[in-house]
Amino acid sequence: MTSSIKDKYAIVGVGYTPQGRVPGRTSLSFHLEASTNAIRDAGLNKENVDGFICYRHFPPASDEDDLTPQFIAQQLGISPAYVSQDAN
Repeated sequence: MTSSIKDKYAIVGVGYTPQGRVPGRTSLSFHLEASTNAIRDAGLNKENVDGFICYRHFPPASDEDDLTPQFIAQQLGISPAYVSQDAN
């Protein structure tokens, strides 16, 4: 009998970025940096990502797009099967 790990395990990574107002940085740049660092921390590359969960939703700056998990995934160049936002 073959055992499957489907729906039983998750590989998780954490990505940090500088916090606060950092001149020359956009909200999107922080999200992309944190996401890239989390993928690297998990020992994966972006082609391995099949789920993407963002923590919290912050209102966009007046000159920025709304940063939904779908938009961030698109900007990362990934098409995960599962996308969500938590802790709002």
